[in-house]
Formats: sequence, structure tokens, C-alpha cells
Amino acid sequence: MKLRKLFVFALFAALAAPGFADNQKVESDGYDLMAEMVLRPFGIVATIIGAGVYAGVSPVTALFMIPKPHNSFVALADTIICKPFKWTVMRPVGDYRYNEGCARKVQPVAYQQPSPHFVESPQPVVSETEPPIEYHQDINKKLDAIYKKEMMK
Repeated sequence: MKLRKLFVFALFAALAAPGFADNQKVESDGYDLMAEMVLRPFGIVATIIGAGVYAGVSPVTALFMIPKPHNSFVALADTIICKPFKWTVMRPVGDYRYNEGCARKVQPVAYQQPSPHFVESPQPVVSETEPPIEYHQDINKKLDAIYKKEMMK
């Protein structure tokens, strides 16, 4: 009984997921919605299976962290957990080419010159003076006039 309740909850969560997707213009018909009722629960199952495989394969993945680039855990998680999750939850109805992952693009660190052996004394920071209060009131009046003009259109 509990398993059936869990399945029904997962089914409703999968069918409610398109409501949270981005507003992308993808033309779909009724058949796409019917296909979604089948594909979204499979996406949830694929995400859960991917999480299990990720946990089981992580010792082997650690061996692939030795050579450069050192991103095998991120690439594996992006491929077998994050992409199925985003395909299930964030994909618009009828967009079957959705292939967005979670991995961030890491920029290589630029070479830095070695620091000198001596330390320079800190320079005093000079801040600019605040403009007078009248200046802020003038800007507020101008912004208020622009806002009222835009609202009257």
C-alpha cells in the first residue's frame, strides 16, 4: 500500500514538473502530453538509478582523478544524475532535444608572477565625498516624474 502511494506521488510530481519549466516556445500537441505521462516517470527512475550507479562507481572514478583534467566526479555526476534530473523536471513539454547539464565551465587559472620577498605598506584609501542631500532629492523627483509618465502610457 505504501509503495502504491509512493508511486502515485511520484507520478503526480512528474506530471506537475512541466509547470516549473522555463517559458520556451516549443510547439506541441496532445500526443506530446501523452508521451510525457510515460517519459517523465522513466526520467525519475533514471535519476534514482544514476545516483545508485554514481555511488557504486565512485571508487573507480577516483582512479580517473589522477590524470588531468581532475573533473571525473563532476563529469560523471553531470552525465548520470544531473542531466536525467533536468530532463525530467525542467524540460518543456514536447522538447525532446533538451540536453542541459549542471557542470560549470571552469576557467583555467592564469599564471601569476611570484610575489616579491618584501611587503609594501598599505596605501590609505581616499573615498569620495557624498553628494549633498538636495542632489538625491532632485534625482528622486526626476525618477518619480519618469515613473508617472510611463504609468500614464
